[in-house]
Amino acid sequence: MQMTQRNLRRINIFSPSETPGDYVGTKIVPELIGFVYAEVFPDKSVLTDERDGKRTSAGATLIMRREAGVKCGDLASVYGEDADSRVVEARLYPGHLTVRTERL
Repeated sequence: MQMTQRNLRRINIFSPSETPGDYVGTKIVPELIGFVYAEVFPDKSVLTDERDGKRTSAGATLIMRREAGVKCGDLASVYGEDADSRVVEARLYPGHLTVRTERL
C-alpha cells in the first residue's frame, strides 16, 4: 500500500509499565518507546448501554509501515502528545500494518 507523505502524522508509542503506587498496589505509567508515522482514520463515536450506565467509545484506525513493530496492549498518542489510546488490534498485511485503537 502506497502512503502519501502529506497524509502521515507522527504518533508516539508507549509501553504500559507498572510502578508501585503511593498507597497500595501498582499503577500503570506509560513509558515512551518511540514514534511512528501513520495515516489516521478516526472512527465514529458509539454510545452503548452497559451494566454501569451509558458509555461512549471512540477510537481510530492507523495504517503504518509493516516494520513499525506496534503490538496489542501498547499505548498511542493519536489525539495529542500524551498516551490517550490503547492498541486493541494489529493486523499484518504484505505491504502495511493496520492498527485499531480505542480511546482511554
